[in-house]
Parts: sequence; C-alpha cells; structure tokens
Amino acid sequence: FHYASVHEMMALCLHFMDPYSPRNTREVVQLIQTAIYLYTRTADEENVDGGIRPSVASSAKRCATRLCLVLSSTRTLCKNRDMEIAHLLASASSSETPLGAAVLLEQSSAHYYRAGMYRKFGFHMLMAGHMFRSANQEQHAIRCFTSAMYIFDGGKRRWD
Repeated sequence: FHYASVHEMMALCLHFMDPYSPRNTREVVQLIQTAIYLYTRTADEENVDGGIRPSVASSAKRCATRLCLVLSSTRTLCKNRDMEIAHLLASASSSETPLGAAVLLEQSSAHYYRAGMYRKFGFHMLMAGHMFRSANQEQHAIRCFTSAMYIFDGGKRRWD
C-alpha cells in the first residue's frame, strides 16, 4: 500500500513540475499505472470474499479508483491515450462497489466514445446503467440507458 502511494506521489509531483512536457507525460502515466496496479494487488490480497462484489470497498481499492478518476480527468495525460485509459477504468471497476463501478464504467465509456469505439461505448454505458440500478440510483441509470440507446438505436447506426 505504501509503495503504491509513493508511486502516486512521484507521478503527481512530476506532473505538476511540468504538466505539458511529453517526456514527463509518458513517465507520469507509467507511474500512475504502476500505482494503480499496486493498489489493486493490495486490495486483492485484502479481499477475503473471493471475487464477490463488495458492499464497502477497501482503502486500497478506493485509492485505485480515485487515481483512475484523476488520470481520466487530466486532459494532458489522456491525450492520444483514450483506449488505454478506457481499458484501465473498465478493469478497475471489476472489484469496486456497485456505485463506484458504475462511475468508472461511465468514465470508460466516455473514453471509448472519444476513441471512436461506439459499440464499446454503448456496451459500457449499459453496464454502467445496470450498476447504477443495483446501487439504487435510478436517474443515473436512465441517463446511461438513454445514452446507449442513442448509439444503438438512434437514427443512423454509428458503427456501420
């Protein structure tokens, strides 16, 4: 857990030193991915339920989720990396609580949309809607389902 926190802090410090340097951007993304991996590995070691979606996420999993969302919202780090970040967000959602998984899936679908992967956008948006429903967030679920319907059934099919 502490080793992951060190990687996270190194990434943040390096990013704030020079946020627009391409060399720094590559190193920052590598450090963030390493930190997410280490947080996830720590969370898996703490998991005693054996793959069942938890009702309360561990602190290591919360740190991984937070770091994924920070990476997703930082445009200078996301430039030309939409597919990579979408995969990272989607994989981080697998052991998160229903509400956390829904937010991560919704963010990953936005990156798939930016990357031009419209069917993946729709699929992940539908999964986010189902996660929002299981977290009793009906309004968010409806919004996700509506967004997916726009892709799958809106006037012209976007993947043809």
